[in-house]
Amino acid sequence: MLTFTEVFLSQLIGQLVIDKVGKKVGKVVDVLIVHEPGFPRVVGIKVKRSFESVVIGEFALAMMNKQIVSLSILRNDIQPLELSGNEIFLRRDLMDRQIVDIDGAKVVRVNDLKLAQVNNEYRLMAVDIGLRGLVRRLGVERILKKVAGWFSKDVSEKLISWDYVDMITPDLSAIKLSVAQGKLASLHPHDVAQIVSELSAPDRSAIFQTLNAEKAAETLAEMETDLQASILEEMSSDRAADILEMMATDDAADVLNEMEEDKAQELLNRMKYEEAVEVGELREYEEDEAGSLMATEYIALPQHLTADETINELRRLAPEAETIYYIYVINEEEHLVGVLSLRELIVAPPQAKLADLMQPRVITVGDEAAVEDVFNLIRKYDLLAVPVTDVSEKLVGIITVDDVIDAALPRRKRNKLRY
Repeated sequence: MLTFTEVFLSQLIGQLVIDKVGKKVGKVVDVLIVHEPGFPRVVGIKVKRSFESVVIGEFALAMMNKQIVSLSILRNDIQPLELSGNEIFLRRDLMDRQIVDIDGAKVVRVNDLKLAQVNNEYRLMAVDIGLRGLVRRLGVERILKKVAGWFSKDVSEKLISWDYVDMITPDLSAIKLSVAQGKLASLHPHDVAQIVSELSAPDRSAIFQTLNAEKAAETLAEMETDLQASILEEMSSDRAADILEMMATDDAADVLNEMEEDKAQELLNRMKYEEAVEVGELREYEEDEAGSLMATEYIALPQHLTADETINELRRLAPEAETIYYIYVINEEEHLVGVLSLRELIVAPPQAKLADLMQPRVITVGDEAAVEDVFNLIRKYDLLAVPVTDVSEKLVGIITVDDVIDAALPRRKRNKLRY
């Protein structure tokens, strides 16, 4: 019967292995598991002998602890375990790899792995991501605990149960771990963006494969344009086009402008026609022109609608709009003739027409105006958004205050505010 209860991988590595009569077999260099739901089963250990290494199956294990590992067979009876190729070597494949810490919304390192005996089987139970795991591997855990005791402190373990861990990538080439991928998708896009920004290119791609197009678009919106472009270029063109369609038109135009023209055109060609036309038009503006900042998702309604009809339209149009704080009123030629706030609309009599509710004096900016002019208008009139018109006074977009801030602040300072 197995007598070991729990042990860390770092305590097993280098431990002496003896056979059932006490003869030396070698030293442990790794432990193997098979990936399966819950707590994966240990299927063997890799042992370094005089001139070779051998993988010994779990059936031959009698006892494992931090002092010694013993076998239930004689040394001469050892038959190497035949590997299927699906095994994971804990030291080689998992130690020092990265794991997504959902609670802290950050990427942390696997410092150690905890094993335990469950129903006469060895199981991988938890990941140690704390300082204690690191010092345990360095062999100074006892010293750290002693020093901590001098100051009446406790060096606690920081463990993540393995049943909360999923593989991001199914193979073991550049393997990373993710705590409950479903939970990752439920995080705020800002937190997902912060996590993804710390990963390598292959692992960023793997994360984005777990997100639907809407969540991926929201996450990209929280990242710098050059990184957005890099991530989209690593995807299939169809997948990238789907995500671009979910992004605000101004954000999509910005990221396409960051790419090589051939690639940008390819993605535009794969987007739905209407979205591609809108994004393509925004790309024609110079970087310092107001049109380069504007979004084409806004609420513009004819002046003959009543307040009640307008609210019904808002229910239909709001999910696609950049903001609904302002409702812009247009005439038959789509010229901007007025504006009213959402609050004014809600408190208005149901049958009152927009023509009677709107403010006819509207602060606007031309699509070719300087970005600095937009900034000054928003600051002067304390606006959440400013409408953009073309030379014929037709409403063509809006610029929100957050887009102006992104354009006005230097990238380094904007990163500090964002993260």
